[in-house]
Amino acid sequence: MSASQFSGDGSTKPPAIPVQVPTATEGDAAPIAAEAPAPTNGNTFQPGMGRQSRRVEGPRRIKNGLRLRRKEGIENLPWPASAWLTRIDGGLDPTIRAEGLEYARAGQAASLTITPGLVEAVMQGRAPRPYRVRVEVATLSGQEWERIVAIMAAEAIWSAKLLSGELPMGVEALFRSLDRTLVPERDAELRTTCTCTQFSDFTSGSAPDGPPVVCKHVSATWALVMERIDIDPLLSFTLRGLDGQRLLERLQEARAIATRGVSRAHSTPPVAEAAPALPPVERCLQDFWKPGRRLGELEELHPEEHVRHALLRRLGPSPFQANANRASHIQAAPAKGMPAAPLPAPNANQPTSKFPLFGLLASIYDSIAEASKKMRDADG
Repeated sequence: MSASQFSGDGSTKPPAIPVQVPTATEGDAAPIAAEAPAPTNGNTFQPGMGRQSRRVEGPRRIKNGLRLRRKEGIENLPWPASAWLTRIDGGLDPTIRAEGLEYARAGQAASLTITPGLVEAVMQGRAPRPYRVRVEVATLSGQEWERIVAIMAAEAIWSAKLLSGELPMGVEALFRSLDRTLVPERDAELRTTCTCTQFSDFTSGSAPDGPPVVCKHVSATWALVMERIDIDPLLSFTLRGLDGQRLLERLQEARAIATRGVSRAHSTPPVAEAAPALPPVERCLQDFWKPGRRLGELEELHPEEHVRHALLRRLGPSPFQANANRASHIQAAPAKGMPAAPLPAPNANQPTSKFPLFGLLASIYDSIAEASKKMRDADG
């Protein structure tokens, strides 16, 4: 075979063309024979000419992801959202914070769940499988929540503010009176986890009792949580162990008990409260089959007083001025020899009528009532 040679894989390739190299001078290395690249044709593939794998520059986009809607991002958040944000992103690297904010704005969160003391999210990154993020918050005990509810129930301002979706100014002082805080201040009260490799790299060099480890997925999750706390501040209580709506329910129950008594708080029917004590069954056996009081002996209830033309009375005085009705212009007879006083001039802006409107409507009202009574008696 003079035209082509077989390679190791059974294919043919053109022979190499030797290239003359200038003779080395004294002191130089020995001359070598270099081999020029073989000419290529349409069926020959050179190294690096194959199909390259697509490089993923950003995260894989998902449909209907949870996005950060706040136009100004997570800047200038009110309290307590600003305090919660500082606990996670306070000492975060600006690059990681920017990437996390971009993830939140792009809608890379497939799900976000906030339960008492726990935040869980599924965040899609560059890998095919999404990452799972968890943020655990230390919760208050049941006795501590009972004391908080009891203190809040003593003043109506707590219920009024919380029902309107606001946190009173003294809520942090209330928690500090119990040697606790609404927003955690100790590093041991927050714990973050993520299944990404970046989080694993950060965790390998961090202290177990140090500040919470934050990757871009945790930062994106926390940005979404801060936006929801800005909208619903009661989520701060949820993160501390008691659902915000449940806190309102317990506060209303405590307020009802403190202001009305236990029986009123449980809405006991008034009939049961006023029911007389019944005699024992043994004392009623002899009179069980005896008839009771006659109908004539029962106390008769007097019928309620009927107000005539109640509907017309509720309508108030008629807007019409009955000029022809002399009853409205009756005056005392003048003394002998004295002229009669002139009648008051009618108001030009007030409508007039020839008949007394109230009497006319009252007659119609009585006629309809009498006809309805006759029809009812005829049907009965």
